[in-house]
Amino acid sequence: MTPDVRPLSFWSTVWLLSRTARRRAAGRRERQQQLLQNRNKKTSTDWSRLGFAGTVLLMLIVNVAAAFVLKTAVESGQRIEVEHEGKIVVSQRFYDQVKTAEDATEASLIKNEHYLENLPYSSEAERLADRNGGSETAIEANLRNSVVAHGTADLVPRNGVSSLGMLATTGRFPAFIGSIVLFWWTLMLVCQGEGLELDIQRRRHPMWEFLFSHPVPPGAVFLSEMLAPLAANPAYWGGPLFVGTVYGLVYDAQLGVLAAFIIGIPVTIAAACLGKALEIGVTLRFPPRTRGAIIGLMSWAGWASMMLCIIGFVIIPKIIGALQNILYLFTAVPWPWLRLFLGGLSDGTFDFWAGALTCWLGVAATIAASVWFSVWATERGLTGSFAADSRPSARNAPARFGREPLYRKELLWFTRDRSAIVQTILIPVTFAGIQVFNLRGLLSSAAGAWNYLCGAGILFGTYFLWILGPKSLSSEGTALWIALTWPRGLESLLKAKAWLWSLISTGMVALVLGYAIYVYPKHAPEIVLVGIGWFFFSRSMAEKTVTLVTVTSESGEPQKIPAGRRWAAQLGMLTFAIGILTQQWNLAVVGIVYSFITAAAMWQNFRARLPYLYDPWSEELPKPPTLMHAMVAISILVEASAVVTGVVAGIAGRENIAIAQAISYAVCSVAVSIGVWSFLDNRDVRLADVWNWPVQQGLNSWWRASRMREFLFTIIGAAAGVELGLLAHEYTKILFYFPSIADLLVKSQEAMSKIPNLHISYTVMAVAFAPLAEEYLFRGLLFRALDREWGGWKAILGSAAFFAIYHPPLSWIPVGLLGITNALLFKKTGRLGPCVVLHMVYNAVVSL
Repeated sequence: MTPDVRPLSFWSTVWLLSRTARRRAAGRRERQQQLLQNRNKKTSTDWSRLGFAGTVLLMLIVNVAAAFVLKTAVESGQRIEVEHEGKIVVSQRFYDQVKTAEDATEASLIKNEHYLENLPYSSEAERLADRNGGSETAIEANLRNSVVAHGTADLVPRNGVSSLGMLATTGRFPAFIGSIVLFWWTLMLVCQGEGLELDIQRRRHPMWEFLFSHPVPPGAVFLSEMLAPLAANPAYWGGPLFVGTVYGLVYDAQLGVLAAFIIGIPVTIAAACLGKALEIGVTLRFPPRTRGAIIGLMSWAGWASMMLCIIGFVIIPKIIGALQNILYLFTAVPWPWLRLFLGGLSDGTFDFWAGALTCWLGVAATIAASVWFSVWATERGLTGSFAADSRPSARNAPARFGREPLYRKELLWFTRDRSAIVQTILIPVTFAGIQVFNLRGLLSSAAGAWNYLCGAGILFGTYFLWILGPKSLSSEGTALWIALTWPRGLESLLKAKAWLWSLISTGMVALVLGYAIYVYPKHAPEIVLVGIGWFFFSRSMAEKTVTLVTVTSESGEPQKIPAGRRWAAQLGMLTFAIGILTQQWNLAVVGIVYSFITAAAMWQNFRARLPYLYDPWSEELPKPPTLMHAMVAISILVEASAVVTGVVAGIAGRENIAIAQAISYAVCSVAVSIGVWSFLDNRDVRLADVWNWPVQQGLNSWWRASRMREFLFTIIGAAAGVELGLLAHEYTKILFYFPSIADLLVKSQEAMSKIPNLHISYTVMAVAFAPLAEEYLFRGLLFRALDREWGGWKAILGSAAFFAIYHPPLSWIPVGLLGITNALLFKKTGRLGPCVVLHMVYNAVVSL
């Protein structure tokens, strides 16, 4: 017996497909959260409803904020229009104070400037500068001169000229500014789509498959497709509140609530239909690469516009004030759009129903145009959509990026994949822009010191690289792994990527540094040094982010990045910028050196697991001791010594701080050395393997193994230690020729002389304990691993620099020479013993 199967009705189909669109959007959001939080399993608690409610609440706040941004923009335009007439817009309180002083002057029947001189000009200028931008000093001088000369004649209270209700009676400039903000809010709604996501590689297809697989009304499928953004994205649910709030500011609260329902809801529906129509047209009429770029731009525009609604209170008045001369050029033509939206009449009054009628007509025209465009795009189909992808012009184009094929490949990626610019430039710049706003307190000080401006640029470049690396790698998808068939290998390709990223970031930071030189020409040498430091720091930062590459799955989604690897890439990330901001040059140098060594350590581990990216369960770690082992051990030694010193000093008292430091360093150096030895011994690396290093081949085997050789090199090490120690004393004498450094050294010596037992405690620590632990860690582990990674003088200088930054900045030069000498001695002799003797003798001579 055939079951009674009845086709779905029109509205049942719309309801079913709307629910499907909402579930589809919720699934995409959940998957994105899993990728961002490195989770593969679904949590036991279902937060989907709570998250949906939270998004609705957020969009309600955003739309209310957008309404007040519109009000602020119109009031800023009205203020500027009044100022163009030679007036100054001030607060009502300041205006009343000037009026009172002016009345007192008139009552005394004489010109008494005493009343006018003691007014709070400074606080009023501060408020005006904070609200509208500009120089606080210049504003105060102009305000004082105007009040003393003309009293209240040149002043206008802000409440008397700034109001949305006065829009119909003001000139073109406020109407122009308000119309721009209205279009801005409309753009935010139109570009929301089915979710605020920046994954431009995701394939989007209309739900036409329901027409072929289900007996449903075609009109219902089409209508549900047009309304899918409303069902899937809670961002639209706050749209009516913008209209209601704006109408409430112009009319009253009751009419504002009514406008939210009878005007706001239709306007929101029209914006969603227009956005969906554009998405359908792009999906059906553009090639996949171009499609991804356009959809990415739309999604970015919606997201960026929403962020601007939140921060618009702060930036809109200042932007309008800074660009007022340029913006005035656009007022040559009328801008009646905001006035029509609000129901403004020609006689300067507002009529609620006139505004409602105008909005309804606009909604009807928008929905009709959206439906027509969607039908047109559907009828045209996919004709010609993929032909443009196969054109050979890019393949036959001449190389313009040098002769290196790796760099040419990166340039072709930008030119062929239109979404590359969105993914690697536009989105990271937007994220960095948000962080710049979060750091606006710091940036407000940039006008007073060159280092703040340079530090802000360095922070921007660092954040740009941190976002750019993973975004660029994920945007290439499976195409990245074509390089596995290259004779050069994937490592060379990723090195080329790192170099390209560092050049892009350097170009952006150079703009900020160039502006800093223009503003502060006296500090040009220091700013140039900052640029040189950034050039090296950016290369190491880019190389660290490149090691975060993961295999892209068959569905086109990047796999999660282990949290430990992300933390390793962040080591030293902000140290360089903080050093520039605080003018601690030693800290900036530490940031560069630490970032370079961290990049080398991550590349050493990355090279070992590179062949196993498709099979991470089989990957092998590099042979220990690695750079990461050495860096972790050194960090533990430094941090543990500081903690133990604090504990011992707390028990023994501050007067015994010297003894506490000596005991703490001795205990920690022994403990860390034993811990590292045990750790490596469990990985088949014996203590003798670290203490000894195979010397160069070709030498006589008897000579390599003879004790005479050991004794001779030990004598050489002791002699070199004496020479380096005496050189350090001469270096200290030279420092006294610099007055600022000499004062610092004298004060330091006086302070140290007051601490009992300091000299003998430091001598015991420096001679008996430090050489053994530091040579084991810095030469036996760190330099050996660096030599395997870099080799040659680069490894020698890198290990010496890393050794030096763990000492006081004034001793970097002699300590660096000590590190270079011991690295050469260890490399040539193959033994750590002579290095330990050299270190002991050097510390003993320096301590004399």
